[in-house]
Parts: sequence; structure tokens; C-alpha cells
Amino acid sequence: MTDLGKPACMITRKRLIDQDAKPFLYHSIGDYQKEQYEKSEFRTIRDLAHVVVNLYGATPFPPNEGAPANAGYIKQSRTLVVVDSPSKMTGYNTLRRAQEFRNSFAGGWKNVVVLGWNFVSDIGQIISSLNDKNLEVLVIPADLRDILRTKAKYKKLIDSGKVRFSSLQYLKVKPIQKADYDKSNDKITVELDNYILLSHDALPLDEKNKVKLENVIEEDPLTLLEY
Repeated sequence: MTDLGKPACMITRKRLIDQDAKPFLYHSIGDYQKEQYEKSEFRTIRDLAHVVVNLYGATPFPPNEGAPANAGYIKQSRTLVVVDSPSKMTGYNTLRRAQEFRNSFAGGWKNVVVLGWNFVSDIGQIISSLNDKNLEVLVIPADLRDILRTKAKYKKLIDSGKVRFSSLQYLKVKPIQKADYDKSNDKITVELDNYILLSHDALPLDEKNKVKLENVIEEDPLTLLEY
């Protein structure tokens, strides 16, 4: 089976798991983000980065400022904004460069926001290990790749102000406890240490369903985790 786009592939994977279909191989053979970007009117990484910076509400640096081509700023809050490439996996090296950029560029800034398309599998652990309250990592909307095909659509998107950059989702598990249950079975105890769920504000929901989701998050948030 094949499909196009990460959400569709993840749904297929979950259905296979639910049906106890095994063994099966889940494999990515291309970079859809990059392919969509190359079909758009934005032909350079600088062009695309400037688009995302503007959609986030920041101002791209002029070429003569000495800043990276993929960066912008929000002057009022002394915040730098860095947009990673759609052909890269955002991970430790990207975040460390963003921290260094924040601390050294033009005398230093207060905050830095990293906007990424794709992330390494242990990004949650990396963020926790950096322990930097002035570093924020957000996800560029997945459907942005489809919308950004013409500059006319891009201008309408900026005017609408409807683009939302969501927080990452991840969970941390405490060391798994194993104990004898009976002669032929072991008892395994798995306890969550921490988890981060996607903000409901980032989801395309009407007000009625947002209220329902808020209630689930407050009363039984673990039902939102796929495992």
C-alpha cells in the first residue's frame, strides 16, 4: 500500500495495528514537503523562509543585516524567529544554532522561536535536555505546503491571519518495571513521566467542538494519546 502525506500514512498504520496485522513495514520513500515546495512559486529557501516568517507575524531581516536568510524578528518582544528547511529534520543541531544566534546576534536577544516542517523522533527529549525557557519550537502547519502554491494565495493567507503554528506533541515514559506475575507470565508496569499534547487552538475546530476537546483535556487527557 502507498499513500501521499504523513497524516494519511499514520491513519493506515494505526488501522493495521488495530487489526493486529503483523509483521508490516512502515517506510517513507520521499520528502513530500520538499516536493510541494519545489512546485510552488517560491523557488529558493530564502523565499520560503520569508513567507513563513511573515505568516508567523515577524519581519524578515534585510540581506545586508548579516542575519541568516531564514530568520526574522519581533522587535517588541525582542524575539528572533528561525525557519528550518523543508528538506531537513529539525533536531539538536538546529536548536543549538538557534540558541547561539539568539545569544550573539546584534548584542543578543531575549527569545528565539524555531519553526520546523519535519522533526527527529527524539525531539521532545532534545528540548527537555536543553532546558531553555526562552527557546520555543513550533510546527509549521502541514497543509501550508498545499496552500503556498502562488504568491496571490500567500497574500490572502497573511491578510486572513488564520495560520496557526502548533506546539509539538510528545510523551516521556518512566523506567519500565518488570515483575513476576505467575510461572509463565511477567507483569509490566508502564508509567508516564510527562506528556505534551497539541493545543486545541491549533486545530481546525468550531467553537462547540473546541469546548468538547477542552473538557476531554481537563478530565481524561490520556485518551488523546495514540499508543
